[in-house]
Amino acid sequence: MRGVAAGLAVCGFGAGSIFSPFTQNALIGKDYAKTGTVFLGIELTFVILGSCYFVVMGLCSIILRMPPPGYHVRGINIHTVKGAEMVYVKSSGMELTSSTDVKPTLPVLDHSAYFSMTLMESLQSYQYWMIYFMFLGAEITGLLIISKIQSIASNQFGRTANEAASINSGLGGMNLLGRLILPLISDLLGARKPLYCLSLAVQAICLGCLPSALANHSFGGTLACAFIIGFFYGGGFGMIPAFLADQFGAKNVGATHGVILTAWAIAAVCGGLIFTAVYNAQSHIYPNDVSMWYNLDFRWILAPVLFSFLLSLFIPANLRDRKLPRAPGETFRYRFINGRLIRFTGCKVHMLTAAEEEAEWQTYLAGLSNLPQSKPVEVVSSENGHSREYGHSSEYNHSRHSGNGVDPFSQNGFGKVQVY
Repeated sequence: MRGVAAGLAVCGFGAGSIFSPFTQNALIGKDYAKTGTVFLGIELTFVILGSCYFVVMGLCSIILRMPPPGYHVRGINIHTVKGAEMVYVKSSGMELTSSTDVKPTLPVLDHSAYFSMTLMESLQSYQYWMIYFMFLGAEITGLLIISKIQSIASNQFGRTANEAASINSGLGGMNLLGRLILPLISDLLGARKPLYCLSLAVQAICLGCLPSALANHSFGGTLACAFIIGFFYGGGFGMIPAFLADQFGAKNVGATHGVILTAWAIAAVCGGLIFTAVYNAQSHIYPNDVSMWYNLDFRWILAPVLFSFLLSLFIPANLRDRKLPRAPGETFRYRFINGRLIRFTGCKVHMLTAAEEEAEWQTYLAGLSNLPQSKPVEVVSSENGHSREYGHSSEYNHSRHSGNGVDPFSQNGFGKVQVY
């Protein structure tokens, strides 16, 4: 449930935007935007809010803990790349069915460590930078909508400051829901990439509709588009740590997530500057037609969103897409929406069957020269449930036949070996 964990970790960021508009308006001055009348002013508001945030974050940091060495969940540790947790070489496992009956049944040699990546390998990989620019396009619309929605509500639809703040709060609620719901869905699907494709496609449609909604003075249509964009903006932000952990391993997610947040910052700073410059130019060209002030802005934002959508379609999110050796003459490969791998060889296009792909994958695994050690083996007594973990099956054999030659778990007569 990496997605849910990541969504919960960042949902506070979205939740803050629900109440922050009211807090800021109260501290700065409720009528500051219209009359310039202040209560505490902008500077002191920054100091007060910043101090409060510092205290809250300092207290929360006290309870953070690092996991112990060797910690894993269902065979997944901080080094595991998505797809590698199920990569095994079929070899002799063991199942203890009685004190004297041991038979080979389960795979014990594991290649998952072979696919782990260092931080530099992650940052230098082309798929990382594809995700980087995809993320920039997925977040730029939501950032600009959230920052301008109060102005749009006041300037285009004549809403009061309190009404505009309430709209911004509602948008923050959709942002929060996106951070919780989309990561959960991505866990249930077992994939993040399709949801990013969906997010970018829906945002592009909403951006195409916004100019018409503003031109027709459709308050409901404008809010619907803004709230949908806010939902997918939050969802994209919530899924990105899990997506990075899937692709490059949890051990690298801190640094890779930190770097990818520069895309979010660039979208906010550069996008905001361009948005404001275009808005000022449009307001001078059409001083009496407020419906045109945001028209061009929403159209230029559409370009990076569409580019990111196309980019997202070709991100090799599947481990086999990246590692499976190319066939002779293969120029391009693409994993279709049904999960099947399509191979382009010259002018020929071939969609591999699941059996063909699995056969090629097993051949590739068998040819790897540097085999990591086997997965741990746990011996469990079926009667009292006591267990002991061994590094691999050879450790188990050594323990079982060393010393007085008595298997500590055979005294009950039955037990089992679990490879996980």
